[in-house]
Amino acid sequence: MSEDIFDAIIVGAGLAGSVAALVLAREGAQVLVIERGNSAGAKNVTGGRLYAHSLEHIIPGFAESAPVERLITHEKLAFMTEKSAMTMDYCNGDETSPSQRSYSVLRSKFDAW
Repeated sequence: MSEDIFDAIIVGAGLAGSVAALVLAREGAQVLVIERGNSAGAKNVTGGRLYAHSLEHIIPGFAESAPVERLITHEKLAFMTEKSAMTMDYCNGDETSPSQRSYSVLRSKFDAW
C-alpha cells in the first residue's frame, strides 16, 4: 500500500474549504480536499449572495469568469418594532470597485467553478 503525504487536508469543499485549498496550493503545499457530497458545494448551507471583498483579493477579477447570476445594485433594509417600521433603500450602481460589489449566485454552479 502506498502512502500519500499531504501538507494539509481540507475537510469540506464549500467556499471556505475551496479557497483555503487554493491559497495553500498556490504556495506549493500538497493539499487533499475531502468532500462528503458528490461535488464541491453539494452540501452547501449558505444563501445565494456572495460578497466580493475577500474573493477579489484572492482571485482578482473573478466575476468576469465565475458563474455569477447578477450584480446586486439595489437593496432595501427594513427595521421593525411591534408598532412601527422604517425602510431604507440603498443603490450602489455599477461604479463601485470590484471588492465592494456583491452578486447573486447559484451555489451548485459557483462551487463547481
